[in-house]
Amino acid sequence: MLMRVRERGDEVYIELTGVAGRQQRVLQAINECQRAACHCLDQHPLSRADIQVRAGANDMRIRLRGREGLRFEATAVYRCLRHALIERPSADAPVAAAV
Repeated sequence: MLMRVRERGDEVYIELTGVAGRQQRVLQAINECQRAACHCLDQHPLSRADIQVRAGANDMRIRLRGREGLRFEATAVYRCLRHALIERPSADAPVAAAV
């Protein structure tokens, strides 16, 4: 799986190729990373972010934009997703390559 995370203004764009059936795992990882980044006890972190997902058979494009003053940092998102998807992948999702 190849991953690229970049920041443009107050939005973070995530591009993944080589996903091949692991789209649900990617979405779970994004949810986990948002929860870790947002210590919101009164609200679910997803309610404080606008998320746009475009997925194909082998690739995904995701846009994150915080609400209510929440801001995502591309570096933090990259590190968290790398850990969740590449460094500790689930047993049913083998990883071919990482960037």
